[in-house]
Amino acid sequence: MSMSGETRGPSRGLQFFILACTLLVIGFGSGAASISLSAIFQEFALSYALIGAVTSGVFLFLILFLALGGRLRALVGDKPLLLAATAVFVAGEALGGLAPDFSVWAIGRLLQGAASGSLLSVSLAFAADNARRQWRGDVISVLLALYFLGTALGPGVAGYVTAFYSWRDIAFASAAAGAIVLILQAAFVTAPRRPEIETIFD
Repeated sequence: MSMSGETRGPSRGLQFFILACTLLVIGFGSGAASISLSAIFQEFALSYALIGAVTSGVFLFLILFLALGGRLRALVGDKPLLLAATAVFVAGEALGGLAPDFSVWAIGRLLQGAASGSLLSVSLAFAADNARRQWRGDVISVLLALYFLGTALGPGVAGYVTAFYSWRDIAFASAAAGAIVLILQAAFVTAPRRPEIETIFD
């Protein structure tokens, strides 16, 4: 749906809520993964060097795609990038949960890193572009706070789940949450025309 003179798009607050949920979910996935490492270390008989290399790779991918976010937005557009990055996050989490060996798990984690960087970039830029000028700082602060809230909640929830169930269940839960967010994004998030940008989140 697009916002025009005849029709209004989805609720402005709802769109902001969906972006906030997106960053909460990817933050949770990142935080939860840190607790799963010890169980993965034992199951796949890994070395600390391999675990460290993959973890560094995840953060490097996040940084790289965060830095490239502006270029990616220009190439494919805000909403397509939002949907694609969320789909990659879901695929990465699912791969991690299904992984029969270390290599598949590592690919899943690297996909999560790339998706997280892209989602941070496009969500923050999308919100900043679409908020009234006087609210931009508040919008960005809230979104970042929710990303780090997810990162903070992830280890606690993952620790409980790993103690009683499996680290794979954490990955599946993150993938399911990401899939729900993806559906909401597809249904309700819009990229308005530039003349309308100033009013979408007011």
